[in-house]
Amino acid sequence: MKRRMALGFVFALTLLALLVYFVGRQGIVDELSGADVRLLGLGFLSGLLALTFRGMVWERFITLVDTTMSRRVIGGVFLSAMFIKYATPYGQVTTEPFVAYLVARNGEMAYEDGLASILSADLLNYVPYYTFGFLGLTIITVSGALSNGMVAQFTAFGVLFVVVTSVVLTVVRRPSLVYRIVLGLAGIVRVATGRFTDRFATHLSEVTIRERLDRFYTTVETITTNKRTLVVATIYAHLGMAFLMLPVYIGAMALGHQLSLPVVAIVVALGKLGTVVPAPGGTGGVEAIVTAGLTTLGQLDPAAAFTIALIYRLCTYWLTIGVGGISTANLLIRDSYTSH
Repeated sequence: MKRRMALGFVFALTLLALLVYFVGRQGIVDELSGADVRLLGLGFLSGLLALTFRGMVWERFITLVDTTMSRRVIGGVFLSAMFIKYATPYGQVTTEPFVAYLVARNGEMAYEDGLASILSADLLNYVPYYTFGFLGLTIITVSGALSNGMVAQFTAFGVLFVVVTSVVLTVVRRPSLVYRIVLGLAGIVRVATGRFTDRFATHLSEVTIRERLDRFYTTVETITTNKRTLVVATIYAHLGMAFLMLPVYIGAMALGHQLSLPVVAIVVALGKLGTVVPAPGGTGGVEAIVTAGLTTLGQLDPAAAFTIALIYRLCTYWLTIGVGGISTANLLIRDSYTSH
């Protein structure tokens, strides 16, 4: 994993260097030279609040399943999980199983309970991208300020929404299909590994897989039927998203530019499409899309737009890498001390 992270960051920095080259280094330096440091500090504070509220969504769902985990432990695991997700290419998709292991290991819940909890929390933290994104798009459309230059991005955003919604509805409303798919895949793996060893035979047996799926869906039902928890967690998720967007607005103000909140909401939502780039946290791709959105919708010149994108990412993505990295290091040191 270390090698994967290192290669990912090398690729990410290369993409950023290319963007700087195309935008123009001097223009970026000129923008930053006149930045209001106090406003930039507010941007970092907003990023911390975004991280806090998103962690509170985790806390609501995990404590619903395991009351033995303290907020401090949940917070540490959440920050470590965010670091792992953001430090690896496509980490927000590929690292969920490992993150579920971290959650289960630090509590008294089964692995599938942890997986159901974090999938539910991550999904809810993802929803506000569409809530604010579509709201901003509606306001811009009604005001007649929508530009044709972002048609491809808006289309991709809509397609992604349909795909995510379809997958979630399938998992929640058609568990029988999920059972068939998972049991089928487990059977293939069991047969393949059985040619070399019987070590995984019990873990991959149909009875064991069914029991794990039963516990997974029981946990999902526990979460989805607790209306109070869902309402509170939804509020936290949207507050987290609001503070995640603010660094774009604050960054523009710090450089002496003015952006409307609907434009900010749209560019941050569309920025999520940048995570398709095979770099940690979609670095390079997110900055490119945010820059394009601010240039097209915000009527800013490329240097100003890219500088704001950099400020946004420093206050959110790189802040999470820093805080999450410290939490992960602390977790590793604690585990090393415990093992000895």
